[in-house]
Amino acid sequence: MESIYGTTVTARQQVTPQMVRLTLKFDEGTEWTTTGLGDEFIHIDVNAETLDADGHSERHYTVSGLVEGGIEVEVFLHGHGPGATWGREAAIGDAVKISDPFGYYKVPADAGLRVLVGDLTALPAVARILAEASADERFHVVVELPSLSETRDLPTAATATVDWRVGGNGIGPSLLPDIVRELSDNGTVDPAGDEYLWIAGESKVTRKVRTQLRHEVKLPITRQRIVGYWHANAEQVQEAWDALSDDLKAQYMAIWREDRTDEENWLELEPFLQSVGH
Repeated sequence: MESIYGTTVTARQQVTPQMVRLTLKFDEGTEWTTTGLGDEFIHIDVNAETLDADGHSERHYTVSGLVEGGIEVEVFLHGHGPGATWGREAAIGDAVKISDPFGYYKVPADAGLRVLVGDLTALPAVARILAEASADERFHVVVELPSLSETRDLPTAATATVDWRVGGNGIGPSLLPDIVRELSDNGTVDPAGDEYLWIAGESKVTRKVRTQLRHEVKLPITRQRIVGYWHANAEQVQEAWDALSDDLKAQYMAIWREDRTDEENWLELEPFLQSVGH
């Protein structure tokens, strides 16, 4: 973790059958500062004994809301990993350590329609982006859910259309590539237009979508942000990473540069990952 901040669970709410919202109040004197980005996330110490597929002992969660003296996060109660277990068991009064916030949702100043696409793990960020949007913004939202029981109200001052789909989320093949093709075919996402596209979901799926946007849709990378939130095959991904030689791991680290955007990094990183069987 980067800087570490102490918090305490002060409330929990079952938002939908598979999503729980936890309120974390900062310890007295804590100076945690929000990024102000709608999809900002933090690393949370969930007492994991193993690293995740990206090499972290912590787990990443979206800051779904800001409250007086604290934040809200939402946990997808799917499977039996450390994060889902923590979400099920977290009780009022529990101490929780978190990190500084990070975020990706950065809309260009000249952008028109905002297009948000994701699976259930993306929904907390989608909800916050819409909640914090202004009346002059326009959105088209498509969310892939494991069940329609996971739908929720998405209050916003903006003009927004919301489309719910059932698929992906570990229950079957993801619909996200088909959704992106549909958005391209019907002109919602146009490489000659001014739309800003934000997509978040399972990592392998988002990699496929990124390649699709580059080669099929030909959407400029300045008008897109694609984020892998989770791994469907986390253990296999971790094993494959551990099996790489130190030289290949060093090559990977050298590709990911801080002096360029993540989407620029991915232009070089995707061919490298494919070359080593990832």
